[in-house]
Amino acid sequence: METIQKCKKSKIRCSVIGLAAEMFICKHLSQETGGTYSVALDESHLKELVLEHAPPPPAIAEYATANLIKMGFPQRAAESAVAICTCHEEARIGGGYTCPRCKVRVCELPTECRICGLTLISSPHLARSYHHLFPIVPFDEVSQTPQNGSSHGFSSDCFGCQQSLLSQGNKPGLSVTCPKCKQQFCLDCDIYIHESLHNCPGCESFRHSNSTATQ
Repeated sequence: METIQKCKKSKIRCSVIGLAAEMFICKHLSQETGGTYSVALDESHLKELVLEHAPPPPAIAEYATANLIKMGFPQRAAESAVAICTCHEEARIGGGYTCPRCKVRVCELPTECRICGLTLISSPHLARSYHHLFPIVPFDEVSQTPQNGSSHGFSSDCFGCQQSLLSQGNKPGLSVTCPKCKQQFCLDCDIYIHESLHNCPGCESFRHSNSTATQ
């Protein structure tokens, strides 16, 4: 009980997954520290309970401290440009990224610039790191028919992979639409966007052209 009170005082959240019968002390520990206590029923249930703890829980605003980290978003270097890569310490033609602070070349992202120490990262990497805080909204499923496909401006190609959205007989098949940018995607791209990419290609493509498109 003294250990539980120390954890509670130190704001340590404790969660327990039991493999045997429920124990009072484990349940009490979880309740006092704001965690969760579960008992696995079988192997698949155990895997499900463990995966629930993969995304970090939200921090308590009262005790959370905000730390600002300087990051650079380098641009892709021209394919014909020749520069010395700081990663391999040799001259390379094309490819790589240019540090926005000291203008040196690096091969891959994310990394830390060896010259100025700036953390270099791309926006997709940042989105994948914090996707549990800013999840992509679910896309709306659209099942077009020949009668209403043209009136709703049905797109014949997926905006992501550019594959045809038409099924056999050139009939519009199942597709999904982003509620923000209104671009249509196939089901494979829908899964890839929400589970791996965590960025909508349509929203990213038209982020800087919304004003022009509305005009």
